Amino acid sequence: RLFLSTLKSLSISTLTCFLDKEGFLEVETPILQNLYGGARARPFKTHLNALDIDMYLRIALELYLKRLLVGGFEKIYEIGKCFRNEGVDRSHNPDFTMLEFYWAYADYKDLMKLTERMFNHILKNIFGKLKITYEGKELDFKTPWPRIEFFNVIKKETKIDLEEIDRNTLAKKAKSLGVVIEKGASKPEIADEIFKKFCRPKIQQPTFVVHYPLGFQPLAKALKKHPNRLANFQLVVAGWELLNAFSELNNPIEQRERFKEQEKLYEAGLKRLKEW
Repeated sequence: RLFLSTLKSLSISTLTCFLDKEGFLEVETPILQNLYGGARARPFKTHLNALDIDMYLRIALELYLKRLLVGGFEKIYEIGKCFRNEGVDRSHNPDFTMLEFYWAYADYKDLMKLTERMFNHILKNIFGKLKITYEGKELDFKTPWPRIEFFNVIKKETKIDLEEIDRNTLAKKAKSLGVVIEKGASKPEIADEIFKKFCRPKIQQPTFVVHYPLGFQPLAKALKKHPNRLANFQLVVAGWELLNAFSELNNPIEQRERFKEQEKLYEAGLKRLKEW
């Protein structure tokens, strides 16, 4: 435990040093919020007696950081606690420390390159090398890391063609594969659950999984050449998702349409729950 605590402290200080040198400004945003957002998660609810209003512990750092971005801060980051009132397992804890950074005028490709430099800096400063051993397996963080298409890896591991299959057929296929999906889950959410069970555990070396289906992240920009795919990526190492990023959608008309679609899915989910 002492080693892990020391390693965490060193990692955070090294990470902070790297981002500072890259020109990012460290900021602090509110933990208590009157409207939670920035992720799909259930919040912890509390009450502010002084103002007699209900408040929530933040589930993500995102929304207030974006306000600063709009206000003129071009490169910002925060390392802080987030809280999600959900399950507990090896990869999830009700309270956890998260890094979020935002970079104006950059896209997801710039962020992948920055991520590679960031891990390179951290590993060299803490371990003095780019190869480490995790659970008996050697992981090589030498860059550049592979980029693999989400659609392609799903097809390779499950024979499912996400371009051709519809939502209901995909849901039936997922159930036949033993994948648990929530009532009212969208096609991209079902695809992600399949990916988590059949694809992600097989990815051991540092790999960027890119271009998830449109609708998976409502705030992510779509690709111009493939409008049914997102300009996003996840970094997967040893079967773990370490990082999730995307180019921000900045088209207000398209954003409104996506929010309307989300609202329809939310209402449909509530209706199914009432019927159930």
